[in-house]
Amino acid sequence: MASAKFFALALLSYAFLLLIVATLLLAAVPRIHVHNFTPQRQRSSGIASGHQEHMRRKLLAHQEHSVEQGSMSSTISSKSSAVPSQSSTIPGFRASLVRRSSTHAANSTRAERLRDAVHRSKARAKALAERMSEKITPTKLDYQSPVASISGAYTMEIELGSPPKKFNAIVDTGSDLVWIQCKPCSQCYSQSDPIYDPSASSTFAKTSCSTSSCQSLPASGCSSSSKTCIYGYQYGDSSSTQGDFALETLTLRSSDGSSKAFPNFQFGCGRLNSGSFGGAAGIVGLGQGKISLATQLGSAINNKFSYCLVDFDDDSSKTSPLIFGSSASTGSGAISTPIIPNSGRSTYYFVGLEGISVGGKQLSLATRAIDFLSVRNKKKLRVRALEVNSGGTIFDSGTTLTLLDDAVYAKVKSAFASSVSLPTVDASSSGFDLCYDVSKSKNFKFPALTLAFKGTKFSPPQKNYFVIVDTAETVACLAMGGSGSLGLGIIGNLMQQNYHVVYDRGTSTISMSPAQCDSL
Repeated sequence: MASAKFFALALLSYAFLLLIVATLLLAAVPRIHVHNFTPQRQRSSGIASGHQEHMRRKLLAHQEHSVEQGSMSSTISSKSSAVPSQSSTIPGFRASLVRRSSTHAANSTRAERLRDAVHRSKARAKALAERMSEKITPTKLDYQSPVASISGAYTMEIELGSPPKKFNAIVDTGSDLVWIQCKPCSQCYSQSDPIYDPSASSTFAKTSCSTSSCQSLPASGCSSSSKTCIYGYQYGDSSSTQGDFALETLTLRSSDGSSKAFPNFQFGCGRLNSGSFGGAAGIVGLGQGKISLATQLGSAINNKFSYCLVDFDDDSSKTSPLIFGSSASTGSGAISTPIIPNSGRSTYYFVGLEGISVGGKQLSLATRAIDFLSVRNKKKLRVRALEVNSGGTIFDSGTTLTLLDDAVYAKVKSAFASSVSLPTVDASSSGFDLCYDVSKSKNFKFPALTLAFKGTKFSPPQKNYFVIVDTAETVACLAMGGSGSLGLGIIGNLMQQNYHVVYDRGTSTISMSPAQCDSL
């Protein structure tokens, strides 16, 4: 009898022990709490919900992989608003922008590069326009740049970590997040630089889920065990980056040769990334959002930056300067237009395009545009009878062509077609709509183009809107196109070439002056 009682007591004790062990194991398994994934309304096609569920699963898979890998770093920061120190300004940080090609072919022809640029520009515009239209209600996942790879755009060199390591990342004025690929990688694409290793830096720190920065991310997850913030960004071409939203020391080199370190810089440590990104280590967002490079550095760079893009046909050895701080200022002949505030789409640099002239003749354009500003009131986008984009035009470094609402572009194209007497050429295989045979008229002067922005007029040289597309230099095409019927306009980087373009966020203006960019 005593032995039976002893056996029953031992069995009960063993069962209790198993219950304790099971409880501890469950507590050790992190649970992802994915917030900000609920759309304002479901898309009729069901794309939104599928897109969000796909992101949720990938975030969960990333977290599970992180647990399997063991501790991936260092200190967890719980600072509610960790931002780089802005105690003093720098005289001027200068970087070199290098144009990258998605083909990675050093011997690619001009026609191939332009065909790639046309394809990318139209794909980027389509995705961006959809996110600003009433056809797809903006969700937190639609916050960033519409195209992930952005190959063919420009890269800059940044330094992260202690000691600092150099990385080349794509510069994009149409996005905010700064991120680079990180070790250990669950999935990483091939890049030119060695992958950043946070374990080799003494200043890397993951951020707490409780920080306002984590909560404000377009898509983020949180481990209930470690309480660390995980970000997720998916772009218009289904490329994506996910990983730890972290803090690190950013180092900038000033124009006088000295360096300045900015501790507690917020960035994405990407451990699960898909897409080529042109072989770059990641993306440097220069938009107006809270986590962009320009916003985080703020007063330390006098709230302004500038770039001057060399000619598209220039030798690849020529680089374009990117300047931060007091050195970012225009020269003689500068024009300025205000940046139009848009709390609903705060990332982008909107300007007012009020009119267009071809050959000195003002085009007759109605006033049909999307009222993007209504987003701030959480109302549906109101479509007015519009053709000129009142606040629907952005300056964008990541788009090559200048693209206008289809109705506007049709009138621009018609104006050139009726004014140019050269024989036309079919170059539709390259994506261009209006091309001419200039084999017998290589010095032909095309009609002048003038864009009337709010408060000023911009009349670029013809090589900014007509480009030679073949090696024999016999075909010239209009480097503009349609962006769709949603009222969006994009001033692309071809239209901006050979101009020093200054984004002054302190005065909310964009200024431009003609410049010899490779000697600026």
